[in-house]
Amino acid sequence: MKIVYSERFLEHETGAGNPETPERLVAIVKYLKENNLPVIFDKPKEIADRDLYIVHDEEYIEKLKFLSDMQQGGGDNPFSMNTFKIAKLAAGGALKAAENSENGFSFALIRPPGHHASRNAFGGFCYLNNIAFTVASVIATNIKMAMIVDIDQHHGNGTQDIFYNDSRVFYLSFHQDPNTCFPWSSGFEKENNRHIKNVVLQPGIKDAEYLKTFQDNFPKYANEFKPQLIGVSVGFDTFYKDYSCGNAIDIQDSATYNKIGSMIQEQAEKIGARVFAVLEGGYYLDTLGQNFWSFCSAFL
Repeated sequence: MKIVYSERFLEHETGAGNPETPERLVAIVKYLKENNLPVIFDKPKEIADRDLYIVHDEEYIEKLKFLSDMQQGGGDNPFSMNTFKIAKLAAGGALKAAENSENGFSFALIRPPGHHASRNAFGGFCYLNNIAFTVASVIATNIKMAMIVDIDQHHGNGTQDIFYNDSRVFYLSFHQDPNTCFPWSSGFEKENNRHIKNVVLQPGIKDAEYLKTFQDNFPKYANEFKPQLIGVSVGFDTFYKDYSCGNAIDIQDSATYNKIGSMIQEQAEKIGARVFAVLEGGYYLDTLGQNFWSFCSAFL
């Protein structure tokens, strides 16, 4: 199994108090290596600024470059000198994972995350929408239909924004009720259309109910839409000990991530779709590596 990763992802500095730290990736890589797990580390794909225009406005890209040069910004989205360069590398890492998926599942172990970045706005630790860029790029070359499954605790408002009027992409998101958490203003079922499906989860939901909800929705929509490519925005901030960002989804067993992955793999095989995944949230370092491998191992 190929894991797309670079130590350059550790260079994006977020400062004290921000949970989206380099240690997230360090913890996962350490777990993989210490347990001698069957992975091959692969390098991200280098991309050009203009490649990003497929999902982001050119003026927005120039703004990100300026803010990085000036080292401006703060809060959830601080900018250091290399923030734009590392965000672009993360987008290239996601694209490489999708390309790898032609020969089997591949996971982009990248940061900063991306699903809160819209065409012309950053937020929620995200600057460029890694999975949206990847799916749009692959559609532009060799496939007709793709599906994005988002299992982060928070709604991927940026991903929905980018593909809301693009019926070639089915966006299926399982997330905590946005009345109770970030991003607050999107992710409601009233926003659903024929290819956008928000599955709203109430605070306190645990493993069995989560899995049932996933089983009730994902296979049905995947079978109806029949994508050639499935991209998964994976957030491990649904783990019950992950309180950094107001988590109230209570997945208590690491094995639940394996079961989610198994459902995706099983359905993908039925419809002939290839699968890749990208890292979004997940901030509880003690079990982050275990949760990561639990999901990945479903695709062995």
